[in-house]
Amino acid sequence: MLLGQCFAIMPLTGIRRASPRHVHFRFKSVPMIVTLIFMMASSVLTLCMLKYLLNIGVTAKNFVGQVFFTCVQCACILFIDLARHWPSLIRYWTHLELVFTKPPYEVLKRNLSQRVRQPALIIIALSLVEHSLYLSSAIVSYKQRVKFCTQNYNSTMGVSFDNYVKVNYDYVFPMLPYTRLIGVYVLLVNGTCTFIWNYMDLFIMMISKGLAYRFEQISKRIRRLEHEDRVPETTFMEIREHYVRMCELLERVDNVLSGIILLSCANNLYFVCCQLLNIFNKLRWPINYVYFWYSMLYLVGRTACVFLTAATINDESKSALSVLRRVSSKNWCVEVERLIFQMSTQTVALSGKKFYFLTRRLLFGMAGTIVTYELVLLQFDEPNRRKGLLPLCA
Repeated sequence: MLLGQCFAIMPLTGIRRASPRHVHFRFKSVPMIVTLIFMMASSVLTLCMLKYLLNIGVTAKNFVGQVFFTCVQCACILFIDLARHWPSLIRYWTHLELVFTKPPYEVLKRNLSQRVRQPALIIIALSLVEHSLYLSSAIVSYKQRVKFCTQNYNSTMGVSFDNYVKVNYDYVFPMLPYTRLIGVYVLLVNGTCTFIWNYMDLFIMMISKGLAYRFEQISKRIRRLEHEDRVPETTFMEIREHYVRMCELLERVDNVLSGIILLSCANNLYFVCCQLLNIFNKLRWPINYVYFWYSMLYLVGRTACVFLTAATINDESKSALSVLRRVSSKNWCVEVERLIFQMSTQTVALSGKKFYFLTRRLLFGMAGTIVTYELVLLQFDEPNRRKGLLPLCA
């Protein structure tokens, strides 16, 4: 959350304090002011892109920027809404988790801190590589263009920071006059937008790991009872109570997070299709192929990780079902029957506004959807693909 606040996300106060009682959301606070300033700054670029597209016409490729900025704007709004509900949610979550921090529940081999931090560091590192390759691709393409056009068309355009910004962010300057300060502003806003674009998936993954960890602790406790001769009914009653409380926590989390999940899935679906479209087309320089292939593989991997990580909640909530069904007759009781019924009939998973639930089965459905939309995009972009590459110095 502290890292998110460095990029104008999750405007909360007191997040560095040990107790969740100190976490608050206030409209009149420094984090909220920073978030609003960023939203205004990115809104300018969004409007610039929209005006640019209205002038030149929309294609499957040039519409990507508009979708990117719009997704980031929507993400900021959704994270503000999440921040409003976060103080009460995290207090409830902390109070509920106290029972899982002491016997009979045990700390698993990889504790919760490790499970949250390691994937976060991996995703951040891979996203930095992706953004570095994007910048490298843009800079190399710009330099090659300057070199080629200078040699063949007696162009006076030279390699400079100002010219780079004007060429690569040409949609901005019909509306804004160019200055060095505005050039820096454009690069900073684009970098922040890229972080938020990745942060949506990262946040869903971390929340999913936190919830799945507690369901796994419940399953481990049930498995330990499998070989005991006599298990009191009160034990199964306590386990079922904890299971129900975890389901209630999941429902509360889903109520505030499902909008971000829906946006994340739509965002990933669109950008995977767009990057697939790019690698199917001819590119000008080798670095362009490196960037688009890496970006496509990174997006596919990140999307799969989000789905599989969120799906572990559903997996862990049902993993002890086979053990409960093998409970001996002398240990069988009404509480066991109720727990089996609840585990087998209730869908315990995060959702996208209840339109769908994040389970393993959904990953295959999304793969089929990507294939369908990719065929549509290829048909939509067919006229441009026939034209081939545009003149380099146009």
